[in-house]
Amino acid sequence: MLVSEPRTSARPAKREDIPAIVMIWRTSVSDEEVAGFGTSVAVSIFGDADRLSSAWIEPNRVNSEEILVAEIDGRVVGCVEIEERGDELELVNIDVNRELQCRGTGTQLVRYVEELAQERGKRAVTLGTSRNSAGVPWKSLPWWQARGYRITHEEENEWTRSIGPGVLEIRMRKDLGLGRLPTDV
Repeated sequence: MLVSEPRTSARPAKREDIPAIVMIWRTSVSDEEVAGFGTSVAVSIFGDADRLSSAWIEPNRVNSEEILVAEIDGRVVGCVEIEERGDELELVNIDVNRELQCRGTGTQLVRYVEELAQERGKRAVTLGTSRNSAGVPWKSLPWWQARGYRITHEEENEWTRSIGPGVLEIRMRKDLGLGRLPTDV
């Protein structure tokens, strides 16, 4: 008897997904892992169901970010935040349930984001990851590169200063090839 792998699907988040989103955000990485690289669970609105619920704007927004989720057999197992930025779609954050990491769920979410970007006529998907003050990049850098994202530059900004001195954001981009044509040709 063949046993098939569970199928991952992605969709816009709903308010009733908030408890699962918070659980994923709180458990996908530990505060120890993220120290020196990013925002601690305790600081983020995504780490607290009441705060996230209060900030939720129907149908699936928090501030200027659109929230998407991945499901396996009806269970929310991953989430991603995206933001429109002109002719680009910024992938702000992605998290996958720890026990399902390295099984394709994150890749499926990224593909979904790329498909949305193409449907919306975007030229590229952009994102940022970090390099700590010792010069070590966050563990996702090779993962992004394996999915076709290239480093465009590194910078210090408000987000990196909130993490600590010497931290840099590694800006990345994947051109989609189907974006809008220039209008001033």
